[in-house]
Amino acid sequence: MTHTLTVYISDDCWSCEETQRILADVTPNFPDLMLRCVDTQQEPMPDGVFAVPTYLLDGKVISLGNPTRESLRQRLAALFGVKV
Repeated sequence: MTHTLTVYISDDCWSCEETQRILADVTPNFPDLMLRCVDTQQEPMPDGVFAVPTYLLDGKVISLGNPTRESLRQRLAALFGVKV
């Protein structure tokens, strides 16, 4: 089953640079994960998203702000049934 991690970011967000690094470190371990980074200056934020960065997994908010690499890795591992 494919799952989608959508991350809302903005060019003028100081912590969104770290978001990019977190995603680069964690998501390669999950090849079945579809990753979407959405620039809020290009595309409007959906209901329930009011700040950047915001992480949505299959449309549900899982983190307002950047999670730790370990917490994101554990959440994705549980979803895909893999050991990290």
